Amino acid sequence: MDLEKFSKISESLRQYRRAELRDFESEIGGKPIDQLYVDALPGGAVLQSVLSSNTTFLLGRKGTGKSTVFAKAQSVLRERKDVISIYIDVKSLYDVLEAANIPDEDLDGIGISSVAYRSHMLRKIMLGKVIAELLKEVSENCDKLTLLERWRGAKKQYDELKRTLIEIGNRVKNAKLEKHEVPVLQKITNQLRIKQQQESSSGTSFDGKVRSKVQPSQMEIQAEISGSLSDFDKTLDDSDIYNEYSDVVLKSFPFGEIIDEIKILISESGLVRLVAFFDDFSELGLVDQRLFVDVVLSPLNNSSNETVKLKIAGYPGRVYYGKIDPGKADTIGIDFSDLYEASEVQEMERTASSYAHRLLSTRFSAFGESLESYFDITSSSTINDHMNMMFKASFNVPRIMGHILHICYLDRISKGEKVTVASIRLASKKYYENTISKYFDRLNRYALEPFENKLDRHNQQQLLNCIIDEARGVRKRIIDKDIGGKYFYALGGNPQTSHFIVSPDLEEIFSSLESNFFLSRYKATRDKAGKNVIVYALFLGLCESERMSWGYPEGREYRNYFVQRCFEYTRAIHLYLSQNQTIKCGQCGFCHPMEKKESIELFRWRCPECMEGTCSVVNLSDDFKEEVERLNKEIMLDPVELDIVTTLNGEQRRMRAGEISALIDTTHQMVGRRTSKLQEMGLINKERDVDDGKMRSELTDRCEETYFE
Repeated sequence: MDLEKFSKISESLRQYRRAELRDFESEIGGKPIDQLYVDALPGGAVLQSVLSSNTTFLLGRKGTGKSTVFAKAQSVLRERKDVISIYIDVKSLYDVLEAANIPDEDLDGIGISSVAYRSHMLRKIMLGKVIAELLKEVSENCDKLTLLERWRGAKKQYDELKRTLIEIGNRVKNAKLEKHEVPVLQKITNQLRIKQQQESSSGTSFDGKVRSKVQPSQMEIQAEISGSLSDFDKTLDDSDIYNEYSDVVLKSFPFGEIIDEIKILISESGLVRLVAFFDDFSELGLVDQRLFVDVVLSPLNNSSNETVKLKIAGYPGRVYYGKIDPGKADTIGIDFSDLYEASEVQEMERTASSYAHRLLSTRFSAFGESLESYFDITSSSTINDHMNMMFKASFNVPRIMGHILHICYLDRISKGEKVTVASIRLASKKYYENTISKYFDRLNRYALEPFENKLDRHNQQQLLNCIIDEARGVRKRIIDKDIGGKYFYALGGNPQTSHFIVSPDLEEIFSSLESNFFLSRYKATRDKAGKNVIVYALFLGLCESERMSWGYPEGREYRNYFVQRCFEYTRAIHLYLSQNQTIKCGQCGFCHPMEKKESIELFRWRCPECMEGTCSVVNLSDDFKEEVERLNKEIMLDPVELDIVTTLNGEQRRMRAGEISALIDTTHQMVGRRTSKLQEMGLINKERDVDDGKMRSELTDRCEETYFE
């Protein structure tokens, strides 16, 4: 066994921005993606779908391999001479936005509040950066394809067109307030004032602003911007105001001119089309996502006369299509429950385990190693058993596989011992307890963010606790033989209670728990009454931590195990929701019972009481609000800073900015700036390595004691 190679294999799987995998070129060669890519479906069906001539939405949770599919698709397209392919990492562009980029403006005489102005200008700068990056990518790829040699020049000289693209990019980056934007911003300002008056009169305002003795200017700006965006976003919940606002923003960018230039480029070069890949699209907030689609994607898609085709990566349940017709676009889900749907659970699991086997075999082979050499293969424990456990432990998410292999490296490989089925199970438990379960507590206690974010996370935790309590109750009743008659008699002292079924109308409320891997959609089926239901499965590590048995019993008589009535949680979830949610009017404050949701939704959430305000689902959170207000605001950090210190704590080694960024899904520039700030706050030691001269960071004792002890 080669310990170093096993460590690098696990590292290559758990990185976020691993599409290019430059850190591993010495082991696997100059084009890693071509050697490492494994399609989730036999025959490369996912890749072929992305390479089709249609606009495509590729949907999957974090770590499922969307960026890798895009990287492989681009590698294929680069071999063609009739297509320009560009890649935009949307989230990274938004990450590096600085509040200092907002130009000064005299607002006194035009009736616009500073909150409305700053929030609007942030949005314009964000969108301008995306458009400028798109034009920059187009220009650079023109040179790579040596289009000048093929240029016909009937309408425009090649150099002139490139200059025009650069000029447009510079124009959209230099955002400024324009006259046609003023009326809608005045309207939004008025809405913000009404909201503030209502909150002042009710005494329930919580604006999310935070004060700190450490680095006050930076932290106050971050908190104020965050709170301002939150208030600004709420005014855009009104569809009429949003539509007016998005139309105004769209007019600020010269899309007619941009598309004309792209059309000239394509036709004069004899190209077929421009293919634009947009990654991490769902990382944006809802309003940013909607504006991004309405202002950038829709014009490119709908006005280019088939010249531009979009490939967009997003999360399930967090995709806004806007004016892009979903019926004319391909939507591909790459979560295992979408890819391997089958009438029998066993068949679905076999197909999913086969992908885990193909993925890891290819990865080990690329590093010159054999998969079987590192797993404890015996007559009673085959490689298929190990891969089946790997699927169950990871839900087939490559990044989670990487984390599990990393833990197995520490527990087994580093000691010269092979990986066993039991050690994969244990690694899943450790990953849950050390990483996933910390999601609730650490962010709610230490993240500098609007109250609404903490409230949403608190409600997710309460919902998860409700599900776990229900599973424990079912287990006890099965053991006590209170339910199921003879069906459960042979199951022993710890019957499997990891899976449950609910009505499809509850799917939306599980989306956050799914995206953070507490549970996963397993399959669609029918219950005993013939009604459509969805089977969900709790994360294996969670079940191990709670000492619950995962899966279902062996034997054909148990093929319908999940649809036994005791695993039907719809009623329990509705009871939980009725006790924790209500429908409240933003205008008059009247609360309507959740039972009226469908009828209120039918009338576009207009309040039946005052007939003027817009209703929304709100959570009953007085106790939690008091709890948040008692937290120590002085030690709170921006979420990305909390990610940085959490990663350094988990890795227990000095790390470069690039190493940290690969594990937390942001840019190394962002990590570099934030580690410098954290150094000034006394939370990180940042020094240049004497051997290679590269800057590395590690936690101070003060940071360890404050956030991790």
